[in-house]
Amino acid sequence: MRTSSEIITELLAKRGLTGEDGKRFLHPDFDHDLHDQKLMKGMDLAIPRLVQAVKNKEKIVIFGDYDADGIPATALLVRAFGLLGLEAIPLIPARSDGYGLTAIAVAAILAEHPDLVITVDNGTVSKKEVAELAETCNVIIIDHHEPDIAHLATAALALINPKQADCDYPFKELCAAGLAWKVMVALFQELNQPWEPLKWLLDLVAVATVADMVPLLGENRTLVTYGLRVMAKSRNIGIQALASIAGFDLEQVSAGDIGFKIGPRINAPSRMHLEVVNDKNAALCLLTTNDLKEADTLAHYLNTQNNERQALVDAHLAEAYAQAEIQTDKCALVVFHKDWSTGVIGLVASRLVEKYKRPAIVLAPEGDEIKGSVRSVGDIEALAMLNAASQHLERFGGHAKAAGLTLKDHDIAAFAVAIHGAKVFEGRTPETIAALCYKEPDMVLTLGEANLELAQKLQELAPYGMGFSTPLFRTTTAITSCRQVGKEKQHLSCFLEEGSVKRKAIAFRQPELEDVLGNFEIDFHLETDEWNNVISPSCIIEKIGRIKKELRA
Repeated sequence: MRTSSEIITELLAKRGLTGEDGKRFLHPDFDHDLHDQKLMKGMDLAIPRLVQAVKNKEKIVIFGDYDADGIPATALLVRAFGLLGLEAIPLIPARSDGYGLTAIAVAAILAEHPDLVITVDNGTVSKKEVAELAETCNVIIIDHHEPDIAHLATAALALINPKQADCDYPFKELCAAGLAWKVMVALFQELNQPWEPLKWLLDLVAVATVADMVPLLGENRTLVTYGLRVMAKSRNIGIQALASIAGFDLEQVSAGDIGFKIGPRINAPSRMHLEVVNDKNAALCLLTTNDLKEADTLAHYLNTQNNERQALVDAHLAEAYAQAEIQTDKCALVVFHKDWSTGVIGLVASRLVEKYKRPAIVLAPEGDEIKGSVRSVGDIEALAMLNAASQHLERFGGHAKAAGLTLKDHDIAAFAVAIHGAKVFEGRTPETIAALCYKEPDMVLTLGEANLELAQKLQELAPYGMGFSTPLFRTTTAITSCRQVGKEKQHLSCFLEEGSVKRKAIAFRQPELEDVLGNFEIDFHLETDEWNNVISPSCIIEKIGRIKKELRA
């Protein structure tokens, strides 16, 4: 039987992390692992203009996005300028106004009569809107979205986006908050101001990096590692209040706490189309307030919206599952309901993909339009699907795995036919597509090797996330003592046994596994579980195989 240290070494080697690379991965060094921000294209234009704005006490408007990257990024800039004695004006659009620099957004920005506009987490491809703003003030864009040359915002004074052409910055995957932090470091350095106080804003960078699901590798891993350390001692009373209402100990904060507890609560008000409290964005106010009472009130508000968001998703899912069940022969699911909310259809689409292992498109009305959210799997690109139905679309855009759309007409049936006939599905079946969803395990373990020491060493490899996923193991074992748990009996709790070794296990959202007993091949994640002050290893089941009808978590 291998030792836990041997297993960790082998695991890292399988992921290409050996020698010096492995050491740097395990022990990020803040002073040596971060690149020089001045290498970023556009920084030479942005920093002198920002210096001028600070010295002249100019009116700066920061226009962010309404998600858990754009809001923390905006809060970071507000707090950083505050350290320099400048009160910047933040603006976050309503989700119903549309993403990014819309005509509504431009009007709201111009109404403030700014000397300088900074867009963060948007703006790269807002060519027309930036040109309109540039007629009256300078515009600096801090963004990480893919540049589209045809729509590039060329009228901006500076574009800070490492993904743009000819940018020599070595790391391309920073989120908007990470980029905003780097810009502020460069500004403080140019002003000969001590930039160390900016380290206290790394909690916001950690929130955004994890919540926006950018790869937790390279510079992102370093920023999140140190950001979590800052977050454990956070001076941001909004983050303190949010952790309290979410029910976890901030001193023990993990990337998982951000992904499952902090991020969803920041996103919840906009998903519910109830983001404004006292004429201001509630989530942004929470992250920028210095008033304990206001922080407590806003944290409770975000928590309430998150609870209602969860209930709304569950209600939508009941109907979405019913529609999906009659599309068993389709390679992609297309569902619609006249009473669904566009704020949560992306979450519904993700849950459909999780359950049915196929791409999903969820449609809902918004005003006179029908909008949709797309989630895809494997090598099936979301935009490739939508291109096949482009004749039915007013507009669409996004990434390989996720996209959004607006229907040109209300002919959902014709749109669905076009999607199902997409070239990307030629020669495929629902079964072959489902196979794309299952990740091969990192390693095969005996149940004895899946012990408490290994579970604790795996915790030391955190943070896990995009680009560095939670390790997946495989073992052959007996399943015993099965029972359904959860408010709706939607999870399966059981034990795994191999000789004298016994491990607690759970399969989430798999109630159909209730009668699974016997010897099976199990794919699982290994975690620690604490009950009555006793810490033990626990197996989180992802797949159960070698039974008549293969059942997968």
